[in-house]
Amino acid sequence: MKRGLGMSLQRKQIIMNEIAFWKKNKLLPEHYCDFLLALYTQGDNQGNEHTEKASKAVLAKEQKFKFMLYTVVGIITAVLMASLFAVTTAVFIPIILVAIAIFAFLYIAIKLVKNKSVLTPLLFVFSALLLLALSFKVWDVYFGDNPLLLIAIIFGNCLLWLFSGLLMKLVYFSISGILGLLLITAYFIFN
Repeated sequence: MKRGLGMSLQRKQIIMNEIAFWKKNKLLPEHYCDFLLALYTQGDNQGNEHTEKASKAVLAKEQKFKFMLYTVVGIITAVLMASLFAVTTAVFIPIILVAIAIFAFLYIAIKLVKNKSVLTPLLFVFSALLLLALSFKVWDVYFGDNPLLLIAIIFGNCLLWLFSGLLMKLVYFSISGILGLLLITAYFIFN
């Protein structure tokens, strides 16, 4: 008998945590959430305090998970960029890995755009950095004796940033693209 009662209280707590989450994230109007919480706690204010503590714990756990996820994505990006310039014998391996990472990051970012996740702009930025590093590596390996092609590659990356920024309304990409294009123009004017 006690076991069944404990499970009932546990289920009730899960439901109350979920309602508190809905209230905090405004998934339901506040007065609906208050009504549901009062219904499940039977008007007991201690239930609200307990629910708030539980929802704070859930949010802290979610924030910790997000931080770990951002850190892992950043480390993957850094390792891939380092591998592009550190590996000198089998250069096609890091090139392929970086290309796969770029497509994976872009795919995930496009899927997350609807959720307005903080991870979305990070994935776009990491993809752009990896693409720039990949461009440098391909130029270095295959066209290292042609400096004008390097400028053309940088110019192409800047154009891509500019158009991506305008298309997706990402100010930091637009600014980066414009600044890059201005620097390339200044290079040609002063040399």
